[in-house]
Amino acid sequence: MRLDGNGMSMDMGRKGIILAGVFVVYLMTACAESPDSEERGGIRVAVGESADRESRREEDAVGRPADGAKDSGDGSASGEFPGDGNAAAEGGFPESETAENGTPEHAFEREALEILEECADARMQQTIETGSGTLLSIDAQVKMEGITGVSRYEYVLTDITEEIRRALFRAVFPETADQAEYDERNDVWTLDVDSAIRNYFLYQISYTNGGATIPGEQIIVLENRYYDLYPFEDNRLASVSHSGIEIAVEEAEDRCRQVVDSLADTGDYGTDFVHAYGTRGRRPYLKLVFKRMLDGMPVTAYNDLAFLFDNEGIERVCGSLFSVEELGLDRKLLSPGEAVGKLQDQAAFLNLEGADQVVSQIALEYVVVTSPEGQILVTPVWRFLLGKEEEERNFLRQKILGIDALTGELIWEERGHTL
Repeated sequence: MRLDGNGMSMDMGRKGIILAGVFVVYLMTACAESPDSEERGGIRVAVGESADRESRREEDAVGRPADGAKDSGDGSASGEFPGDGNAAAEGGFPESETAENGTPEHAFEREALEILEECADARMQQTIETGSGTLLSIDAQVKMEGITGVSRYEYVLTDITEEIRRALFRAVFPETADQAEYDERNDVWTLDVDSAIRNYFLYQISYTNGGATIPGEQIIVLENRYYDLYPFEDNRLASVSHSGIEIAVEEAEDRCRQVVDSLADTGDYGTDFVHAYGTRGRRPYLKLVFKRMLDGMPVTAYNDLAFLFDNEGIERVCGSLFSVEELGLDRKLLSPGEAVGKLQDQAAFLNLEGADQVVSQIALEYVVVTSPEGQILVTPVWRFLLGKEEEERNFLRQKILGIDALTGELIWEERGHTL
């Protein structure tokens, strides 16, 4: 279980796991062909053919020849790997390409894609009582559109260079970037907007955002020091549609994306969520968070690129850049059904802050985590997206409720809410 550095406690003493009022309906389109089912760990799954498929999958995992039959991940889903269910038998994994543990190279990656194919558009329903007495009601569809692969990566820190600083200033201030002044004593840059009222932008490199982060990671901070945009929860609006921003959200996204493209040459960043601020007559603005995409999935890091945007334009840019080195999978990917079981098993460690919550969508995404050995990893996680519908899911997007799809470890924390 991971710890949330922002006060969301996950390190409470292990209590007896309270599982009450559990009702499960686990439906998968790929499982519908199997006529039999049984209860496994509180989750109803299809059986029958799947037992044979499980046997074949275990054989494949140790490099034995496949028999051409359909295979299934864990009995909870069935179906052929997209394209060719018998690729292993036809030389998809040559015997010479083996990992140190004797498993054929890329066998786990291929099996992971097979699980995703089988589980696409599955629907799960379950109610879990947490250790704090609140209820987590899951009535969710498994969404996996656009995923092109599943792997695991090492998160590699990127230093913020002067070249990056110049590119940022040119993107945000195309007409006045060359007017920026460097303060050598404080190692910061400033750019005046209106010196008479001390309206100016300050640029510096920070090493913490006030919450959980990666030691030593450099964080870009460019902000207007004149306006107080008040980035607290009592200033956040429930819907972006209630924003007082006169500029369309799409236009704000386009302008921020130009800055992202100037900072990162990977071309694979996307807008992850947009929040609106400005209650009780305060200055209205939008917070736009961009995340890097890998294998068609967003990567939730500790310091994603975030923008504050008001009617004057970009008022703040904050975030880190990173690269990755692929490590590959060293074990089987959990299915969505297994992830629900892991979530149920660790329900005693969930503190929903005194309120019942609803999960309306389950998605496989990448999340940056720290291994017990201190290695920074980009790992696949089954995320249980909180909220009854899309607008509420967007509002709660910074809250990460998930199960590490490789280790089965609970992740319950909040990121991207500190400024």
